[in-house]
Parts: sequence; structure tokens; C-alpha cells
Amino acid sequence: MMPAPPSKPQPSGYGLKALFDELADQGVSQRAVLRAAKLRSLTGTLSQAQRLAILRAAKDHSTHRLTALKAGQRQRVHHFGVYGFALATSPTFYDAFMFGRQHLELAGAVLQISFHTNSRVGILRSENPATLGSLLPFAAEFWRSSMTTLLSEILGKPFPSVLMRFPFPAPAYAIDYRSQFNCPIEFDSPTMEWHFDANILREPCASASSVTATICQEFCETMIEKAGGSSPLQRDLRAFILGNTGRRTTAEDAAGAVGPCQAHAFPPLEKRGHQLSSIA
Repeated sequence: MMPAPPSKPQPSGYGLKALFDELADQGVSQRAVLRAAKLRSLTGTLSQAQRLAILRAAKDHSTHRLTALKAGQRQRVHHFGVYGFALATSPTFYDAFMFGRQHLELAGAVLQISFHTNSRVGILRSENPATLGSLLPFAAEFWRSSMTTLLSEILGKPFPSVLMRFPFPAPAYAIDYRSQFNCPIEFDSPTMEWHFDANILREPCASASSVTATICQEFCETMIEKAGGSSPLQRDLRAFILGNTGRRTTAEDAAGAVGPCQAHAFPPLEKRGHQLSSIA
């Protein structure tokens, strides 16, 4: 049974509790990690730079090579705050997926993620992974392991990954990747991608509740706006542009990508001073 939303809600816990719990089992305290990351607490909204600092500190303090993968296996919906409940109570997995994609920063993502489908295969592509440098393997392991666990809990069954690509050499424990993700793994790939069976988008969520989902989603949107974050439309456009950097992108292309229900927002967006080229 899913726990109730917290009485003092936060937009997201970014899944960090699972990482701190794994480190605690290794004798590493949360306080030590936060001190190394130059943070006093985890209250409020964390910037990308702060989340990266926590991941670096966790990597430096960990004593086991499988720390990131094992931490991801510990994830639960409530580790992601109201964001997690918004996903879990969505009517269908498509609804959860679309809301989740618009608010990936609340899932703890530290890279921009683009999405497209190809012959009923959904493809999530991490953009510019090389910017993470030596932190990339640890961050990739933690995030993909976390998302696999979270999405499986939302569905009430294993998430149907069909292929994962990583742009770094296979580690000595590569066999653990295959057992964790239950799909073929490609290392030294020119791209960082996650392929899954897109038919899953049609299925209902195990704990669907439209009323709860709406309340949680509105709360997340309000908190993001208060923190100065971008709108769902801007996030969709940014993901589209990043996924099409190899060709000229027009406003008409972007409008088609975000769908007719949001295409009418282009004129207001321009009036607010957001040029298409500046959104990415």
C-alpha cells in the first residue's frame, strides 16, 4: 500500500533518501555528504549545481562500487515527495510519463532528456553527457536505477526496458547492469539512450486517482514557478530542440512536436520575451 503524501509537502525529495540510506549502510552519514557538498540541509528546492555536488560527494564517500545501482533499487514513490505521488496517482502511465518528462528536475535528473518514439519503441536520450566528466558513470547508474525502480512501482510490474546505451567503457561489474535493468546493455556508445516498449504508455497506473494526481501536479507547478523555474511548454520545447540539434529547427516543427493543445501558446511566449533559440 502506498504511503500517504507528507503533511508538510515538498515538491520533490529527488530520490536522495535512497542514496543516503545506501551510504548509511556503509557507515557514511548524510551530514558528512552534505558537508562535503557544502550544503546545510535538503529543505526546499535544490539547484542542478547542488544536486551535482551531492552526487560528487556521495561518489567520493562511497566504499562500494555498486553504491549507485543499489541506491536506485531502494527507491520508493515517497522518496520523490509530491512529485512522486503526482506520477503514481496519474490515470494512465502516459499521463504519468508526460508529467514526469515536463518536470525531470524533480526526478533528480542532472542532464536534459529528449524523447521520441520509433516503431513503438520509446527512446529517452540524455543530451551532452560528457559535461559530467568523471561523475557520469555514477550519476547514470543512480538515475537509471532509480527511475527503473520508481516506474516499476508506479506500474505495479517491471518497467519494460529493451535497450540501454552508455557513452563510457564497461565497468568491471557490467554484469550487474544487465541484472538490474533486465535488457541488453551497450557501452562505449556514441549516445546515451534508454529504449523501452512504448505500448506501456497505454496502461493504467496501479494507484490511479485523478483527484490526487491533479492536486499534486498543481502543487509541483506552483512550487516550481515560485522558485523561478520554466513552464511545462518551455521544458517541452527545450527537450525538442536538444533532441534535434543536428538540423535546422523551425517554430512550425516545434509546434508540431509539443502538440496542437500547446501550439497556441507560441505567440504569448514570444510576447514574454522568450525566443525559440533561447529556450534551449
